[in-house]
Amino acid sequence: MKNERTVLVCVTAQESSQTLVRAGKAIAERNKASLEVVSVLPVMNSDGRVNPQMIEKLYRTAQKEGGEMAFYFSDEPILTVSAHIAKRKPLTVVVGFPGEESNDFVFTLHLLLPEIPISMVGKDGTIYNMLPYEAVQSVGTK
Repeated sequence: MKNERTVLVCVTAQESSQTLVRAGKAIAERNKASLEVVSVLPVMNSDGRVNPQMIEKLYRTAQKEGGEMAFYFSDEPILTVSAHIAKRKPLTVVVGFPGEESNDFVFTLHLLLPEIPISMVGKDGTIYNMLPYEAVQSVGTK
């Protein structure tokens, strides 16, 4: 996979993540880019937070949509994903739209990697774009 032409989708092991993969695929097709899906799973699974059937379903969805899937095991998902994104330098990162019970994943990701555009997908499939810092700065100076 070429770093400069990749759309990276961040997913968790839940049913709604399939919507994110499909949105990422649509963005990748529009940009003639490849699709990559990444998920960070907790190191310890004693409380049953990860559903192995859902992980398999996500992997199959990524494959079906022509993408590659990467899994990491870490108890620091934001740092793990940020390192992956910094290495890959995708065109955009696709994430779920943060809800009321958000853990600030999107906000922290934008703080750590302000140069990377973020596409947030709402529950209804609407895509909201968070521009990279440079783009916002250039608009303000014109």
